[in-house]
Amino acid sequence: MNNLPEKERKAIEEIKRLSARQAVSMKINPQKKPGITDSKFGGVPYWDMSMDYPKTEDGSLLMLLAQVNLDELNREGNNPGNKLPQSGMLQFFIAMDDVYGMNFDYTTDSDGRLVQEGYRVVYHKNIDYAVPEEEIEALGMPNSAAEDLEEAPLWGEYGLTVEVKETYIGMDDYRFEDIFRQAARNVGWEIEEQVGYYNSFSDEGKDFLFEELEPSGHWMLGWPYFTQYDPREQEEEKAKYSVQLFQMDSDYGGDDDYILWGDAGVANFFISEEDLAKEDFRDVLYSWDCC
Repeated sequence: MNNLPEKERKAIEEIKRLSARQAVSMKINPQKKPGITDSKFGGVPYWDMSMDYPKTEDGSLLMLLAQVNLDELNREGNNPGNKLPQSGMLQFFIAMDDVYGMNFDYTTDSDGRLVQEGYRVVYHKNIDYAVPEEEIEALGMPNSAAEDLEEAPLWGEYGLTVEVKETYIGMDDYRFEDIFRQAARNVGWEIEEQVGYYNSFSDEGKDFLFEELEPSGHWMLGWPYFTQYDPREQEEEKAKYSVQLFQMDSDYGGDDDYILWGDAGVANFFISEEDLAKEDFRDVLYSWDCC
């Protein structure tokens, strides 16, 4: 950043200041073998056997994408701002169809909530740590760790290392342009109304923005990353889904290939601040895209 024009350097620092937020960073830890009640990506999910297991309209059981043990998260101080529930288990499920359960039409029910047909976000307020894994597995849900489930976006069951980190808005977020303009005003950089951030920065500035501010990776409560565009920018009513509840990125390379969304894509789950505060996960926007 030392070679950047002064106005660009100051604007980038101001973008970081304006957008800085504490979020839950999640990284696959191949040394951890997760149990049925642990935070993990994939595998056999924890389940309350008194509840109906999530399924599609045709009766197909959904696959566990990820689950987060909130008892553990809070005990270890990894719940920034106490925005997530203080206890229980939060889970993300998807269908094993050719679009991984995504609802391209964003169908809503009579109450205006997005219909979670090919995906489901489930919250268990309390965890039964004595539930037998074999009893849950006998339900017959798809298991990403099974050798015959080659079509899943993830290819195993993975333990996680979790910590709170600071993250900043990425250029694909539909709110980035407004934050950039606010940052420019704050540092005295005059930007013409019809000129966006991309044509305002030098090549070095754009490289820094893309390489350093892009919030790729696996997160909860962070800023979202996209390979194409923010699905919330197309329709005004989707702006209410302002909180990124969970992001699972493609995670591959070297000797370890764990996750691949299409052609190196990313999946996002969004919720409104109001619903998150109420611990109400019935209205969640799920989307994934790839290059």
